Amino acid sequence: MARDTNLPMSSTAEAPSPKLKEGRGWLWSLLLGIVILGCIGAVPLLGDASALHIWTLIVMYIVMAQSWNFIGGFTGYSTFGNVAFFGIGAYTTGLILQANQPFWLGLIVSAIVAGLFAFLLGLPILRLKGHYFEVATLGTAEALRELTTARDIGGGGGGLMSLPLPSLDAYVGFFYAFLGLAFACLLITVWLTRSRFGYALVAIRESELAAEALGIATHWYKVGAFVLSALPIAIAGGLYAYWSTGFDPATVFDVGLSVEMVLLTFFGGAGTILGPILGAIVFEFVSFQLQSSGFTLHNTLLGLSIAIVTIFLPQGVTRLIQEFIRKPTPNAARVNSLMEGVQRVRRFIAANGI
Repeated sequence: MARDTNLPMSSTAEAPSPKLKEGRGWLWSLLLGIVILGCIGAVPLLGDASALHIWTLIVMYIVMAQSWNFIGGFTGYSTFGNVAFFGIGAYTTGLILQANQPFWLGLIVSAIVAGLFAFLLGLPILRLKGHYFEVATLGTAEALRELTTARDIGGGGGGLMSLPLPSLDAYVGFFYAFLGLAFACLLITVWLTRSRFGYALVAIRESELAAEALGIATHWYKVGAFVLSALPIAIAGGLYAYWSTGFDPATVFDVGLSVEMVLLTFFGGAGTILGPILGAIVFEFVSFQLQSSGFTLHNTLLGLSIAIVTIFLPQGVTRLIQEFIRKPTPNAARVNSLMEGVQRVRRFIAANGI
């Protein structure tokens, strides 16, 4: 009898191991994210204006991919209209600056306006599912673009808005503002992976009917994720407005930006901590390098990338890295461990690709 009683105790003693490993996983992802953003933060020290310009845009794309990850990666609702929040942030901040009000006030107001718009829009639109939801969000972004053009909200004809030039020193400030926003999104992502709110979003992504059966108020959680994704994008739009000093509806309401948010997130790994960061850095850096070399087929590259990611990397680069560095067979040689990692990656692509 005593022997039978001890058996469950020994298995219980070993049970906390996976939890500890999972805890180390999110912590290592957070630390690695901080290191990556910290290395990017050294770009202004190079004294290269061109590099500063490129990396400012890359960090902006990191923020946009991270924000899309809240609703698309964790909740599983792929929206193609998040660029609407970017445009709202840009025009709201621009109008505040044209009224001779402080820039920081424009960023705050843009976040409030975008958050309120996301809340009011999300109430009806998040009752839709699948391609109905995607088309509805896409139509909303296009409607806003046409509205700002027709009403000439920017005052420059066709919605064109021109803002005063900031000082040369301000461009370093813009870079660090985007970087700080990316760091804030990183912390929010980590919070989602560890919080009850985030668990509810993942439950909705896996099976919304099952989540409702468990008593989760799925609609309100989706609305909350939608609003959460809108806030950083709106602030990024406000920063971009003053940074660029001039823009039009076709620029800040460009649906191509929404497509890139989706691509960057899935390329790196949707629903992960580091996925949007890695996806944005790799894809946008390569894209900028190709453009600087005279490559003009950016949209072609974007389309091919979407096809490749969908077919071969449905769970992103982050998942492949996890498969590659997974603990190898005990007592295996270093070369054998490397080959074993490659084999695991090949099997994973074969099993999960289309």
